[in-house]
This record gives sequence, structure tokens and C-alpha cells, in this order.
Amino acid sequence: MLAMATMAVVIVASLALAAATQVVVGRARAVTAADAAALAAAVHTFPPSGEGISPTQAALRMAGSNGARLTLCRCRIDSSQQSRTVEVRVETQVQVVLLGPVMVRAASRAEYVP
Repeated sequence: MLAMATMAVVIVASLALAAATQVVVGRARAVTAADAAALAAAVHTFPPSGEGISPTQAALRMAGSNGARLTLCRCRIDSSQQSRTVEVRVETQVQVVLLGPVMVRAASRAEYVP
């Protein structure tokens, strides 16, 4: 009886640890996607820079290539020689043991100095 109870506790603890690990890994992926999207958008806020796409398009592309969805991009185009900061938010879905799909969100900022 004690052995079965001990096994049950070990199994529950293992599942909880697996779930926590999946959430932490998902959060790290979301942060990476947000950082990459912010950096991509920042360069495109200065009109001569970039590949002829908008800052939002650059952020969308980078977030998507990192498995996330862009939910916010505050990144206005500015032709002045002043530094500017962009802010992005992304979300990604993580499959978590026993919980199913969980939405993980992250935000990032990047400064561009022309």
C-alpha cells in the first residue's frame, strides 16, 4: 500500500515537472521570437534601411519564423536622425502535459540609432 502511494506521488510529481518544463521552454521560445521581431522592426523604422517592407511586416515575418504570432507592433517610421524604440508583443501556443494547449506571451523592445 505504501509502495503504491509512493509511486503515485512520484508519477504526479513527474507530470508536474514535465508540465512546468514545457511552459518554461515555451516562454523562452516566445521571448526569443519577441526579441527577434523587435530587432527586425527597429531597423525598418528608418526609411533608407530595410528591404522595402514596413516595420510591422518585418516583425510579422520574424515572429512567424520563430513560431509565434505578432499581436502588437508599436513601430512608427521616422525619417529623422533621432533614435527610436519599437515595442512588440507575441504569443505562441505550447502543448502542456495534462493541460493541453496553453498560450504563452512575451514582449520586447529594441532601440534603433541611425
